[in-house]
Amino acid sequence: MNRLCLFTVCSLMFASSASALELETSWFEGASFRQATHLIELRQGSYLSRNAANLRNGGYQLAGGDQVNMNRWYDTKWVDVGASWMTQLTDNVGLIYGLSTGEQAQKYKIAPSLKLGLVAQIKPASNMVVSFRATTILGGALNEKSCTADYGDIGGVQQVNCRLAASTLAPQETLNYLIRQRPLYRNEVSVTFNWKF
Repeated sequence: MNRLCLFTVCSLMFASSASALELETSWFEGASFRQATHLIELRQGSYLSRNAANLRNGGYQLAGGDQVNMNRWYDTKWVDVGASWMTQLTDNVGLIYGLSTGEQAQKYKIAPSLKLGLVAQIKPASNMVVSFRATTILGGALNEKSCTADYGDIGGVQQVNCRLAASTLAPQETLNYLIRQRPLYRNEVSVTFNWKF
């Protein structure tokens, strides 16, 4: 799927209540860029952050008796923070844009991301509004890193999935289970119909 495509339909919803994105008043006409710009999202953490946090659980014992705790490899000092804004360009069109900081620990990284999108509305009748919103996220993927393990005379030094180093799987096979995930709802399109009566 082309991640630059804003028109991939990920959700289609109809509602009779007023839309939160409804642009009935003009903020842009005769106003500054700052007055036409509104914060629409501010968050700390994400779906990928929660997945990464789950990697901290558990551990195992090495052949020599030492205990390996996952927390030391997957604990992070900074949780991903994201913000998005909408700038109204005309009475009926707004530009959505945002960014996130990403996060990382010793054995994983969530890359920073950029959000781009568009929101627009049409009024087929005085009491009817159809709103359209499309957004895409560039970057922001979660990638887990491998560990180097020494299997002694049996297998020597090999790359292995840190979490599965003590499993019955062959070291090379564990690398297939390294986490590679893109942001949830990377491409979104929604259409909202509002009819006031």
